[in-house]
Amino acid sequence: MALYRLRTQLVQQLTQQVELCFTLAEAFYKRSFPRPEVVLSSRKSKVAGSANLSQWRLRFNAYFYQQQPQHFLAQTVPHEVAHLVCHAIYGRVKPHGVEWQQIMQQVFNCSAATTHSYSLEQLKLASYEYRCACQVHQLSVRRHNKVLKGASYQCRKCHAPLVANTSS
Repeated sequence: MALYRLRTQLVQQLTQQVELCFTLAEAFYKRSFPRPEVVLSSRKSKVAGSANLSQWRLRFNAYFYQQQPQHFLAQTVPHEVAHLVCHAIYGRVKPHGVEWQQIMQQVFNCSAATTHSYSLEQLKLASYEYRCACQVHQLSVRRHNKVLKGASYQCRKCHAPLVANTSS
């Protein structure tokens, strides 16, 4: 029951911050925006948040949120809301392009950082070992599954194709 209450409180804080961001955007652009569905995900992932433009949904990573809640609310939430606002105003543009950067800086007064610095240590994400001519690489489950479906990857250093390491 306590876990449920904590989760409810976290979702409420996220929703309040999303609302604040939309209120700022509405004042800046002098127009209204529909509010998105807000989802707090417990799924293990390196992604701190994501904006689904077609479903008008924001998904946030509970692990990173709990790691640094103030920073998460101040930076990650505006980052994802900026994607929705950018799409509503400009349509299809580069995800972290000039339009998105302007929204981050001018509307939300945030840095236009495209990556997060939250610790990945405790996530223990599954990975698969692949080799090239010069080293061993760890591919994520997603990339490994793409290889199984025909995708190929190459080493950035030696440019040799990555091959599944069968000796492990």
